[in-house]
Amino acid sequence: MIKRITKPIVLKYENRFHNIPDDVKKEIDSFWKNLVSDNPSLFNGENHTVESVTEFDDHIEMKVVRTNYATYLYNERVGIDDEKFKIIHLWSGILFETNDNYLVLGEMGDNTSVPKWLQLPGGGTSDEDIVGDIIDIDGNLKREVKEELNIDLDTIKYEMKYLECPSEVRSVYGFLAVGKINMNKEELNLHFERYKDYLRKNALEQEFSKLVFLPKNTALDEFDRLDNPKREYLREFIEMVVNDN
Repeated sequence: MIKRITKPIVLKYENRFHNIPDDVKKEIDSFWKNLVSDNPSLFNGENHTVESVTEFDDHIEMKVVRTNYATYLYNERVGIDDEKFKIIHLWSGILFETNDNYLVLGEMGDNTSVPKWLQLPGGGTSDEDIVGDIIDIDGNLKREVKEELNIDLDTIKYEMKYLECPSEVRSVYGFLAVGKINMNKEELNLHFERYKDYLRKNALEQEFSKLVFLPKNTALDEFDRLDNPKREYLREFIEMVVNDN
């Protein structure tokens, strides 16, 4: 479920781990070992979860604490039944539009936990995004886009104006931006392929195997025709962006 952001959202960070019962921790450890045996490139890095949300007259405050990637994936794929122990993943993403009116998605690489899936540039928060007692979600988006596409968001007009909220299918808060990029489809694809070569030559992590371009005026039809697995929020988000413009 995606909503428009109507007031500022403050991500207040507390430096402690989200409480998980010991029996669930053992299940998570076993789950992660099986994943890594199939895909040794996976890394159980730091992650965050939203424990509570409080709405005030002039802003919304989310309490954010620590967890890890293994717990997030376990919660997503297996599920934690008890509501008070569930993980609500925190992430950001951006839907780029080229100057010749194509919307841009990425196809996840074979080295990732979701190969071939379609996704937005962006990703989950990490300890790099902590500034004092705040999670800097805009900084998170800038860092992820630079890592994945070698694009500096400070040079681009963009706005973070949508929020993916927890649903029966996805336990997340996703901060979703839209941005205009001053390249056409061919130029952006060439930029990406050159950056991918650089990552490969330097043995650096590569998130996307390729970019996927959707003509804006037929974006939903083109999206529906793609055979790739798709994140549940994507179609709704694309439809909102197309209709808002």
